[in-house]
Amino acid sequence: MKVKLLQRQIFYKVGMVEIDVPNLVDPLIETQEWLHNNEDLWVNKLAENMDEGPLNHGFGLCDLTNRWSDTIEETEFLYELPNGNGGHI
Repeated sequence: MKVKLLQRQIFYKVGMVEIDVPNLVDPLIETQEWLHNNEDLWVNKLAENMDEGPLNHGFGLCDLTNRWSDTIEETEFLYELPNGNGGHI
């Protein structure tokens, strides 16, 4: 008798880039919208950073700032302000 053995292993990557946001943008109110409207300034840089990053074992929900919280989506985007505030993009 032959028995198949299977294993599913979870790995994740975390990419990070910093970009300059104009001082006219209100950090607490307008940052998320500004990032959506200006994806061309950061999305490719972030993708390149992800490609270069190491694979980490696990779900990645407790990595870095412990802000990762979306357990349903395969990809999660966050932004973090200098004062520690931030949110999802």
